[in-house]
Amino acid sequence: MNIGRKRVVVVTGADRGLGYELARQYLERGDIVFAGKYRKNWKLLDGLKSVYPDTLHIVDLDVRSTEMVKAAAQDILSKTEYIDILINNAGVWLDHNSGNILEGNQDYDAMMEQFNVNAMGAVRVTEALIHPLLKGFDKLVANVSSEAGSIKICSKSDQLGYCMSKAAMNMMSCNILYAIRPHGGMVINLHPGWMQSVIGNPAGPDAPFAELPNIED
Repeated sequence: MNIGRKRVVVVTGADRGLGYELARQYLERGDIVFAGKYRKNWKLLDGLKSVYPDTLHIVDLDVRSTEMVKAAAQDILSKTEYIDILINNAGVWLDHNSGNILEGNQDYDAMMEQFNVNAMGAVRVTEALIHPLLKGFDKLVANVSSEAGSIKICSKSDQLGYCMSKAAMNMMSCNILYAIRPHGGMVINLHPGWMQSVIGNPAGPDAPFAELPNIED
């Protein structure tokens, strides 16, 4: 059990949806949260800041930009020397309407954007924060992936870009795990399933909210 200091958690894509809810629940537990904000006009984090003024730090973060990721990392490290948990949550799903390969309607620009955000964005953030992460207690990288990226169980015949980008994230997780495990680091992939979120098709009101990953103290 980690006694004597607050856990430090970084969550990307925390403007709303899953990332916001994860940030809120960690704050409710008493942890310090650095929440990546992408959209200027999304105000949920500002409201949360009024509730947790001392433990929530909002960080401007567009994971598509290497320079912005580096600037965000500098901002975070000006306030803490270590990170316990990094949650790579930022993601996009842009090709819901793309059919299978027989239909000839693939959106290659959307594919590249999904790779840039879902896979490369997570690499950028992890690389920028990996050394302070390995100074933390948990030393955990948590990647929000999807069953759509599983070669074993995915049954989709369409939405190629999203599926491939999440498969790339899964491979990233394996690669990073083998790099940091000798230093005590851990990597987990999370499939959140259907929930109230803005990614993809809107979920109905009966969809559950996000819950914290099952991480032992």
